[in-house]
Amino acid sequence: MTSDARDWSPFALCAPGVPAPAPRSVATPDGVADRLRAAAFAELQAREAFLYAAEAFSDAPDELRRAWRALAEAEDRHLGWLLGRMKALGLDPGARPVSGRLWEGLMACRSAEEFEVLIAKAEERGRLAGERFRVAMKGADPESAEVFGRIADEEVAHVALARRFYPERAAAEALP
Repeated sequence: MTSDARDWSPFALCAPGVPAPAPRSVATPDGVADRLRAAAFAELQAREAFLYAAEAFSDAPDELRRAWRALAEAEDRHLGWLLGRMKALGLDPGARPVSGRLWEGLMACRSAEEFEVLIAKAEERGRLAGERFRVAMKGADPESAEVFGRIADEEVAHVALARRFYPERAAAEALP
């Protein structure tokens, strides 16, 4: 399945192979909007990918499939927090295009292990970004900073799944 085969509303998707516009300065309202939008779309992709993986990968242990379904619920909660913050700020999620590259990469995975490690790497990148935004936005937009911080705190458990189920591969990929 490709990113253009799904309805990603309310987001506007870049054409395949076209990167999303570079985010504007985090010190500006437009830059905060860019981060909220990109993070919300990443959470939506992750939610859909965890649900997909729980059904698609027959090589996944049942316990991992249950964990993926639970993580889909967490990603949905994160998406709600981000979209709620955007609504409070009067921001349109579709105002700037976002990239479906994460989804495309996840859909190219051929095994539960490959999927778990790839999504754990994406979750770790998101966690690190959330930590940076928690600090960078604190003065200008403490509410958005707090949302990013809460999400970053929860992402730790998401990344830990790869170490738990595929420790050798997680170590080889230098996952924390």
